[in-house]
Amino acid sequence: MTLALAVERDELIVDVPEHRPVRLPLSGRDRVSTLLFFGYPGRGRTRYGLAMLDESGLVMLQAPGSRSRGAVQAFAAEIGLKFEARVFDTAQQARVALARRSPRWQGVTWRRPPPPLPRIRVPGVRSLRPPMSSPKVWWREQLLYGLMWLVLAYGAVFVALVVINMTDTRAEVTRGMGPLGIAALALAALTVIGAVVVVGVGRRRSRNQTTQGRVLRRLGDPHCRLVAVHGRLLLETARRTREIDASTLLLYSVESGVTGLVMGDGLFHLPGYWDPRETERFATRNGLALTTRTLSREEYLDLTVQMKDAVP
Repeated sequence: MTLALAVERDELIVDVPEHRPVRLPLSGRDRVSTLLFFGYPGRGRTRYGLAMLDESGLVMLQAPGSRSRGAVQAFAAEIGLKFEARVFDTAQQARVALARRSPRWQGVTWRRPPPPLPRIRVPGVRSLRPPMSSPKVWWREQLLYGLMWLVLAYGAVFVALVVINMTDTRAEVTRGMGPLGIAALALAALTVIGAVVVVGVGRRRSRNQTTQGRVLRRLGDPHCRLVAVHGRLLLETARRTREIDASTLLLYSVESGVTGLVMGDGLFHLPGYWDPRETERFATRNGLALTTRTLSREEYLDLTVQMKDAVP
């Protein structure tokens, strides 16, 4: 991701694409102390990133993407910051380190630039499969797929008639345009009604899941939530969903204002704000032992460095 760094007065200005500039203090408590140039093994290649750390080594801002190590090192020397280059042995180690948030942590949603041409997505064979999940979810998926197939069929017929009219002017295919127009209006109405039904039912179901203690969401970005399904505890992020074998939850807050959730005995660290009432309801419904603690800065540093994995 493209990133521009600059200094204005006593602040480090981080210019982020499609986001307002982020300002980080260069003086006082919890100031930027180190620019960390990091790498970790990814799928088939090493992935790189840049992080701004405070004096305790906690992350204030992290940016994915490869950039010139020499340029970053020179910039750090120019403004009097420490520079550190670190290659993590595993992606888990990188996530654990990046999840250790500073009180001045700034959350930024990194978006890729939109493609020059929109993607054309077709329903595919998944729409023809029998239900593999809850029937309540399956019928909504089938309604959505059915509308997609109707749109594709209408588009194919319309293109075919246009091509025939252009290639064979003697053919009386224009008689098919009248019924086709009526079908288009009916299809448009069907699509609108179907979309309203699917979205409305989905939102109501989402609210019910939270109220009933089946889903627990982290506030803000990046996306992260816990889902309880048939006695299984699932951790869902923007990239994937995995099953977690944990029976305890630790909801912590630090004196400096940092909050987060720990699953199991140091199994997963999920920094960010988790609503205490919803967390208690989720734990009670799903038989999880919940502990709520207020940590000192030293306790927070000791706790977060011992994690096995995390979702920054």
